[in-house]
Amino acid sequence: MIYRLLFLYFSIVHAELEMVQVLVRHGDRAPSFTYPLDEKSFDVNRHFPRGYSQLTKQGFDQAKEVGRFLRNRYEGLIDGFNRKETLIRSSDKDRCIETAMGITRTLFPDDFVPVHTFSHYKHDLLLKPNSVFCRRVEEIVNDETKELSALVDKKYKDLFSYLSQKTGWEVDGSRISDVFNVLHRKYSNRVPQPEWVDYVLSNVTELKRQFRSIQFNSDEKTKMRTGYLLGQITKVMIDRNGRKLIVYSTHDATVTSLMYSLGISDHQLVPYTAALIVELHRIDGKQFVKILYRNSTTSPPREMRIPGCEILCPMQKYMAFVSNRIVSGKEEHDILCQNHVATPVVSSLPHQILPEEDHLFSTLITVGSLSYFDLFSSLKMKN
Repeated sequence: MIYRLLFLYFSIVHAELEMVQVLVRHGDRAPSFTYPLDEKSFDVNRHFPRGYSQLTKQGFDQAKEVGRFLRNRYEGLIDGFNRKETLIRSSDKDRCIETAMGITRTLFPDDFVPVHTFSHYKHDLLLKPNSVFCRRVEEIVNDETKELSALVDKKYKDLFSYLSQKTGWEVDGSRISDVFNVLHRKYSNRVPQPEWVDYVLSNVTELKRQFRSIQFNSDEKTKMRTGYLLGQITKVMIDRNGRKLIVYSTHDATVTSLMYSLGISDHQLVPYTAALIVELHRIDGKQFVKILYRNSTTSPPREMRIPGCEILCPMQKYMAFVSNRIVSGKEEHDILCQNHVATPVVSSLPHQILPEEDHLFSTLITVGSLSYFDLFSSLKMKN
């Protein structure tokens, strides 16, 4: 009996969750524009009163759900807001800042929580890297986009002709993201649409997925896009400096690219408020990295496997995998991107009909015990 007790005593494993980093896509948003044949009949102020491109009430509710999930899952690690232990960082887009506010509203309901952001999204290599100029990526993606467009323009000739007739745009493969922008975002907000939308939406969504994927689906592309973010996530795990939780509020492109960087992409579109979670565990004195992907509110987060590693990936193996995928900073990024070349690249990537509003100044927002309607009133932005 004594030997059995001794065996059980020495078999006890000391395990501790040391910190968590969460990369969250913003919540549901309004479309950026509508199509020409819809302009006269579509009242944006009725269905999207906060304006084009802005977070919707549904999006804010989705963000609050993320906060509740994080609070329940990491109870004990984070009990109340401590600015030395917790950092909330957002891309400088209204919809991301407001998503971060929604998360903190339920994650720390009794506290005022600062949301930190960057001065301009076109220079934010951390959370809006696909908007930071990178010559080499644009060259690669432009070439691959032309190849894919040539294929789909032939295969979906009848569909594109039909969409052109219905929208008033001259639709081809390079324009499919604009079609998706309108149809999908109206659909997700239950905005009444013509019957023809039901017949085309699945094909439009699949084409959007293909064009989105080719922007990030190689080690070279993702290193230049999210290599810096991967480096910062890794650096924080090594240094820690007392941090227990970092929440990054960002965009689908950033989540997509980082998943490719880690070799865990499912090659699907990233839904609203999907979260990529990086946990740092200590087990018997050794550190392990665990990555989860939460893309549903009805099922537990999926445990992801970095290539060549277990679900609980030893830090040494994790470092070996990411070491050549990390970018140290803007200087290395510019070298990899060949940005020193004088002549600017003319992008043939899918364009936007209406540019989204730029924000030129850094923002710091606090949110405490405010109702959504308080936020709605105080944060309503011009179209």
